[in-house]
Amino acid sequence: MTLQEQDLPKAVIKSVSKVSSIWLIPLVALTIGAWMIIDTWRQQGPLITIELSTAQGININETLVKLHEMPIGKVVDIKLNNKLNGVVLTARINKKASSLLTSDSQFWVVKPRISLGNISGLSTILSGAYIELSPGSKQTFSSNFQGLDNPPLTPFGTPGLHITLDSNSDHAFDIGDPVLYRGNKVGRIEYTHFNGKEGKFYYNVFIDAPYDQLITTNTRFWEVKGIEIDLSAEGLKFNTGTLETLLGGGVAFDVPSYMVKGEVITERAYFSIYPNKEKVNERLYSAGQNYMVLFSQTIRGLKPGAAVEYKGIKIGEVVRTDIDYPEVKDFLSKHTLLPVMIKVSPGRLGLQDNEMGVYKSHQDMKKWISKGLHGVLNIDNLLTGSMYIELKYHTIENSEPKTYGDLLLIPTADSELKQLFERVSSIVNTIEELPFNGVIDSANNALNAMNTAMNTFDSASFEVAELLKNPQSQALIAQLNQTLLSVENLTNSYTNGSQSNQQLNQLMQTIEQTVKALTPLLIQLKMQPNSLIFSGKQRLELEPKGQW
Repeated sequence: MTLQEQDLPKAVIKSVSKVSSIWLIPLVALTIGAWMIIDTWRQQGPLITIELSTAQGININETLVKLHEMPIGKVVDIKLNNKLNGVVLTARINKKASSLLTSDSQFWVVKPRISLGNISGLSTILSGAYIELSPGSKQTFSSNFQGLDNPPLTPFGTPGLHITLDSNSDHAFDIGDPVLYRGNKVGRIEYTHFNGKEGKFYYNVFIDAPYDQLITTNTRFWEVKGIEIDLSAEGLKFNTGTLETLLGGGVAFDVPSYMVKGEVITERAYFSIYPNKEKVNERLYSAGQNYMVLFSQTIRGLKPGAAVEYKGIKIGEVVRTDIDYPEVKDFLSKHTLLPVMIKVSPGRLGLQDNEMGVYKSHQDMKKWISKGLHGVLNIDNLLTGSMYIELKYHTIENSEPKTYGDLLLIPTADSELKQLFERVSSIVNTIEELPFNGVIDSANNALNAMNTAMNTFDSASFEVAELLKNPQSQALIAQLNQTLLSVENLTNSYTNGSQSNQQLNQLMQTIEQTVKALTPLLIQLKMQPNSLIFSGKQRLELEPKGQW
């Protein structure tokens, strides 16, 4: 061993513990982290998915889920749905709000909206869009929801009544259209559905409290249009609704004046919508039987929906006025009859409004046709030219009922108005055949003769006027006036009371007395001319002589 090797220190070997105390620090940190994770997991709420048609205005970790303007969650993910026609949002909801996630809860995006009824969501212009939650009433928990494209018109829990209306009218209502009671908005249409099999629209309607107490068993609903114009024989009626109904229309309701109020409806009920308020007094009938009528005259003014009446009572209506029938082949022929399809309702005939009533009325119709029932086309309104069909009996009974296609044919007859027009036309034709030309020629000749005479008279008057202007004629006229004055004076001298008149009267009396004195002598001379020579007995009396 060298000296250098003796000077080096020797290592001391000692045993070391297996676990170092420095590992306590990460262990403590891990424990705290685990506790924080567990606590966070325990405090956070569930994840839910919401399907929407678009993600417009929605951002991950920014868009909130709110209830009554209070945040209760946040959108954490956005992706397309499996059909690629929409989006699926994933949102984390606070644990305290997890009890609101029931199967009938509703979600929608709140953003600026402008509609006929109102303006909403203006506050989101600055804050951005968010998702609103409307809690449901069921107790079943759910984590998958179908979002609404539009916010519900009636918030959950609003006091009132839900009812269902149906209509087969050509006018369709939209979500948000108002429901009116005597002009006041008391409800709204929340949902629309079309039933293809029945051909009807169904509307879910909500009536706000306390107006829900007005819905009774006798309540009637009818359409309200913005502008209603009714031109009838009674005159022109022009009605306008509110500004909201003017733009989109609506539904009104009330109890008809001829009916009692009825029992109040407390749960969902079904009602039909009448075309207008005037139709409320008419009952709606569902069952009916179609028939055909053929007309030779024009059917201008006869529209589908026109009334079919019997003695002024409506028993049906016109269904079709077109010519789309296989029986119509030579339409422009003068012998072609125009087909019109009508529907008769058995309920309007006092029968049941069902298939049994249809069968009974159809059998009766065959009997009525054989007894002379005819269809007559009449004018309903002279101003508008609208027409209707009247069923009436004629004295001539019909033969066995016929069919047109697969429908029973009702014979037709001319209306009384058409018969009157034909009579007037016949009279006019007769007048036209009179020899007015000869009469007119004679009248023209007479007028010409009168014209010639008038011209001659005018010429003579002109000549007289020229004659009167001559000085010699004026002297002659003065002399004539002097002569007429002398005649007038002479005439005045013999008027009543004048001296000449008295002398003349005395002379006439003397002559009368002389004639009376000579009368016997003249009679004697007439009977016996020789009595002045030969004396004899005078015959004072004259005896009549006769021949046998």
